Parts: sequence; C-alpha cells; structure tokens
Amino acid sequence: MMREAVLVFALCVLSLSVAQDCPLPTNPDIETVLPPLLVESDGPQSYSPNVTGSVQYVCLVQGSMIDTYNGVSLIARFTPNPGEPETSRILDMECGSGTWSGRTGSLDPPPPSAIDAPPRTDCYRCREGFGGDTRCRECSNVCNSGLMRCTGSGSTDCCLSFAANGQCNPTTNCTSSSGPNYVATESNNFTCTCNLTCSAGYTVNSDCTGCDFTSICDKDTPCMNGGQCIQYSPPDNYTCNCTGTGYEEELNCTDLILSPSPSPSLVLSSPPAPLPSPLFGASSPPSPSPSPICTVRYCDSCQNSSCCKTCSSGSYLNPDGCTCGKVEKAAQI
Repeated sequence: MMREAVLVFALCVLSLSVAQDCPLPTNPDIETVLPPLLVESDGPQSYSPNVTGSVQYVCLVQGSMIDTYNGVSLIARFTPNPGEPETSRILDMECGSGTWSGRTGSLDPPPPSAIDAPPRTDCYRCREGFGGDTRCRECSNVCNSGLMRCTGSGSTDCCLSFAANGQCNPTTNCTSSSGPNYVATESNNFTCTCNLTCSAGYTVNSDCTGCDFTSICDKDTPCMNGGQCIQYSPPDNYTCNCTGTGYEEELNCTDLILSPSPSPSLVLSSPPAPLPSPLFGASSPPSPSPSPICTVRYCDSCQNSSCCKTCSSGSYLNPDGCTCGKVEKAAQI
C-alpha cells in the first residue's frame, strides 16, 4: 500500500513538471538544440552553431499561461561553425519541464511557402508532417472563437482568452475568471482587462470593483485664477501655488495682492475743503483721487466686484478706498 502511494505521488510530481511551459526560445536555446540535429542532417562532426539573424516563428503551440508555449516550429539563420557560411533551416522545438529540446529529424531547408508567412497559433502540435509547410496540426472547431488557440487535442482544451492573471480561459467571458468589470475583445488581444472608468479625482481600485478618491486637485480644481494645485496625502490635503497670478496663496488664490501704500506725505487725513460755486454758491466734490486698491482682507465693507466701495450721490470716496465722506454745501451769500 505504501509503495502504491509513493508511486502515485511520483507520477503526480512528474505530470506537474512535464506540464511546465516555456517562454519563446532564446538564441542560446536554439544554439543548444542545433548540434544533435546537425549531426543527423549534415553528418557526424563537431558543431558550434551561432544564430546570426532574427528568428521567424512558423507554428506556435499555446501553453497554459500567456506568453508560454508547449512547442514551436521556427526558421533560423545561423553558421554551423565559426567561419562557415550562413544557412537557413526550419526546425521543431518542444518544451518539457520548462526546458526546450529539438525534435529529432526536424531540421530541413525552409519551404518557400513558409518564409515570411505569419505564424500559426491555432495548433496543438508543431511537427514535421503535420499541416504541410507550416507544420501545424489545427485545434478542433470548438476553439474557433476569441484567440482560437488550444492547449491540447481534446475538444474542450481551448484557450479563447487570457484571464487577468494570464491563465488561459476556455471562454471569452471574463466574469468567472477575472471579475464582473473585465472584458476581452479583439482590440485588447482577448486579454481580460478592467473596463471600469472613474470620474476626475478618482481611480479604479485594485480589484476593479469601484473607484477610490485620490485627488481633490483633479476632483474640484480648488485653486482659482490660474493657481497651481499641489496634491498631498490624504487626497483632500492640498496647497495652492499662486505665483504670477496677482493673488495671494490664502483663500485658494482669490485674495488680490495689496499694492504698496502711498507715502504718508501724500495721504490726506481729511476731505479737501469745498470750493464756492461762482454761479450758485454751492461747493463741488473734490477732484477725483487715484483709484485705490483695497481687499476684503483689509476692508470688510468692500463687497462689490471690484472690491472697492461705491459712494452714493452727494458723497465722495475717501482716500482709504473703503469709506465715504459727505459733500458739504457752502453757505449762500
């Protein structure tokens, strides 16, 4: 009984290791598998091949995860040994336990129809004698949607989309594999992608189930009159940079910067004396003084759009820009 249990465990471990897929082979991977294939095709001698150009993939067998494969057929350009002429050959490579190996008897001159042809991805085997020049044995018809790939010869071994975690998904519906807000379409290469959008100041949370508040600067644009909003943490913490706007940084760049006060010798402490009218004997308002600049911060009574007080008829504006004086009529003679 113990021996049977150990045997079952060993078989499980072996099956898991065999199921380990590979990324696309690198040039060193190809150079490693070429020598025994060259011995078989070109004769027994020592080989030290060097891949000299780009590799063209003719057939790709999808692995269980995105960007992994169980097998490939490719055309490589290489020199069999240093100083020897370049040659182009087609060969098959198979992945086992995460390692690439060359399939015996697969090294041949590339058929003209395969050169520059797009790679076949709807294959469950890439092997000479399968699928003509492309060496592709096609998936069953049940896999003819989405990615149109398969991970085995069974009718249900389809890879029609990639889940958000990269796992092959047997359907193009991402709800069960990734979440309710994920979609897989041709535009995103049938990879389940979060389709949730958020308004300004919010970002999609990590599991694509809702929106998190991240920036009051983006949400409310609190800095006025061209001020720059600088975001801090937490999301409702910010300051305004009002440089160059003519406004102070207090109150979100809405408080005008006060102009320098005039020299004390030029400031009138009382309204000018009225001048008698030559015709009616009434005084006239004093000559207008330069328009003062005052702010709410310095004059609480200033509330109109120019932030300066407006005086009614029969009154004049004091030099402080915030109070009014009454025009006195001269006594008639």
